[in-house]
Amino acid sequence: MVPRINAKFRKRNGVPYAIEQLSGRQFRCRHCNEVFLTERELDSHVRRVLDADKKPKGKVCKEAPGLSSSVNVRALYVYDIMDKMKKKWLKLKSGDEYDGM
Repeated sequence: MVPRINAKFRKRNGVPYAIEQLSGRQFRCRHCNEVFLTERELDSHVRRVLDADKKPKGKVCKEAPGLSSSVNVRALYVYDIMDKMKKKWLKLKSGDEYDGM
């Protein structure tokens, strides 16, 4: 599944904002720090690395993220359709309103 961000659009006191939730997964090759959206793409990349590279395979790229570090994620930004369908029954905070696009 392509990582995607489900967005719910609102306005608070006239200022538009979005409630975002990230879902899905992506794959990162730690040998070269490339990101792939499907496991199939990762598999073909690994085969190319094994065929082209005769060096030890366990080497990790210096730019590969470590634990507790920030990373950039490629994601598809989508409208939360369920939110639009339930807009009549939303219970919003005082000053908030639905901001349908």
